[in-house]
Amino acid sequence: MERAPLKLAPRELVEQLSRLLDDGDGAQSVLAFDGDGTLWSGDVGEDLFHGALKRGFLRPEALEALLAEARKFGLQVGSGAADANDVARTLMDSYLSGTYPERDTCAMMTWCYAGHALAEVEALALAVLVERDLGSRLTDELGPVLEWSRRQAVRTVVVSASPRMVVEPAAAFWGFSPGNVAAATPRVVAERIAPELLAPVPYAEVKPTAGRALFGNARWLASFGDNVFDIEMLQAAELGIAVKPKPKLEGQLKRLGFTLLGNME
Repeated sequence: MERAPLKLAPRELVEQLSRLLDDGDGAQSVLAFDGDGTLWSGDVGEDLFHGALKRGFLRPEALEALLAEARKFGLQVGSGAADANDVARTLMDSYLSGTYPERDTCAMMTWCYAGHALAEVEALALAVLVERDLGSRLTDELGPVLEWSRRQAVRTVVVSASPRMVVEPAAAFWGFSPGNVAAATPRVVAERIAPELLAPVPYAEVKPTAGRALFGNARWLASFGDNVFDIEMLQAAELGIAVKPKPKLEGQLKRLGFTLLGNME
């Protein structure tokens, strides 16, 4: 049955979460948040990726895997086939034109740093977040919700399809610790990033699995997301909350009965 999405301002949402928690144990409950477009505007994975290409940061160790991606999807790399940065740029252009799938793009933007020590990518990520002024891009409407969760000792986690190397410092702007982050993670071999993933990207149907891997059988009180590939995570919680939803998700709010987080008024 279709239901009109219930639009709540932050204060009203906190009241609803309080009623939902009731006399339950906050320490045994969880709120899960998507990152990009939810906790902050924009995409920090893309911020890092474009910052890396601007610096010619990608190494030859990533080249063969990037070329394999291009071949897999029938993409032409032309004269840039000898440079990892050029091939990665072609893959991103193909994603933007709709010929390279989003899930694969998220994976590529995680392992494309092959050959670098993890600390080198983490340092770049911090620099890029400052350049891109992430602090001004935080979603203010979520402030009261996070404050409430900490008063109630409710655990808060981030489940993101962007690379862990940039999601962890980005989530720290909201006070999330690394142990409360699930994100796309590259395999590391001999202290260097390898051109492959450690586990599937937390995307769409993988998001609930990635969340449960963090917090086990805790009560999943609420989830927050902005995009259509957050639907499975929103449905996994007792309360699914859309935050500034993109058109594909907004078009399904009524059918799915998710709550819509309104503005500060």
